[in-house]
Amino acid sequence: MLTVHPSIVLGSYLWDEERLPRDEFDIRMATIRNAIAERGWSGAIVYGDAREHAALAFFSNFIPRMRWAMALFPAKGEPRLLASMSSRDMPAMRTMTWLPDVKSGWEWRWFDEWIETLPADGTIGAIGLDLMTPLLFGSVSRSIKGRFKIEEADELLHAARRVHRPRELALVQEAACTTRTAERALVAAWRDGADIERAALGGERAARAVAAQDVRTLVSRDGGLTLQPYAARFEDRPKNLLAYVAVKHLGYWCESFVAPDAPPKLRAASDAALDALIAAMRPGASAARAASQAQAALGAYQPHPALSGRFGRRIGLSLDEGETISAQSTGVIAPGIAYALHAGAVEGGAGCISSAIVVVRERGCDIMHRSGAED
Repeated sequence: MLTVHPSIVLGSYLWDEERLPRDEFDIRMATIRNAIAERGWSGAIVYGDAREHAALAFFSNFIPRMRWAMALFPAKGEPRLLASMSSRDMPAMRTMTWLPDVKSGWEWRWFDEWIETLPADGTIGAIGLDLMTPLLFGSVSRSIKGRFKIEEADELLHAARRVHRPRELALVQEAACTTRTAERALVAAWRDGADIERAALGGERAARAVAAQDVRTLVSRDGGLTLQPYAARFEDRPKNLLAYVAVKHLGYWCESFVAPDAPPKLRAASDAALDALIAAMRPGASAARAASQAQAALGAYQPHPALSGRFGRRIGLSLDEGETISAQSTGVIAPGIAYALHAGAVEGGAGCISSAIVVVRERGCDIMHRSGAED
């Protein structure tokens, strides 16, 4: 779902060593270390910014609250984190990552110094290169000065994240708990007579109160036919509530659709389609077939247009990690992955969407969260 990104990201961003101890990052870093050794790289760069930071967070635990950051991994020696923050922010930044050397990106000499430590005339692997702004990429290019080639290596992230690791799944489950808190607060505000946006803000406030790092919401002003981002229009009180809420907790996302008072027939159709989708989530099953089974369960109802023909995709460090479940999908359902599933229907002037977060296991799937928790 397309939502509005906050200009400043709030929440608790400390590195929680109990949930993600150092050995977790040693396991994750094996992919990069092996690539450096096997491909003869001089080093590797992993980039992320406040908008998209899945790769950076996966390998370093660092999530930029503003601007950008780069994890710099040499073939030999200690890694470095370069964050686009002033030097006075560095003590706080060091609490967010296992990387021992954290420097301010406002002082570009720290990048130049790192480059000087690398064996010259080699190759530097880069993950997230396409996310860099032209201005920043220009600075990187000037520092390299033709001494190194840059090799895009985004496939390393995909290889390292082929499945979600157990600690990742535990964090998605924690995000689900925070999402339920937001849902309940949103619905409670709505039932107390709040307009659609004040209700959504109530849900966001509740999630922030339990340390959510980010909250994204969409609301329907037309009874469930469309979804829109926050617009500070505090006068809409449609007949039926339909809202979308996504919560990030300790770097991992969960999402849910909220439709407590949808027309019963639409709710039944959406739930039936979601049930069919969950039943189809088996290892090795065709993603396209899972989508077709959900579509068939909708019966004569039209699928909800806000979903754009999709019935799900991976979720984790990003709201959308790919592997879409739709009629056009060519992939298969894989075990050890958290999926966000959704199915919806419209009729006349109303709409409803049901959703769930599931983890695929060898013999089926476990449900981490299902919409309706607010009821």
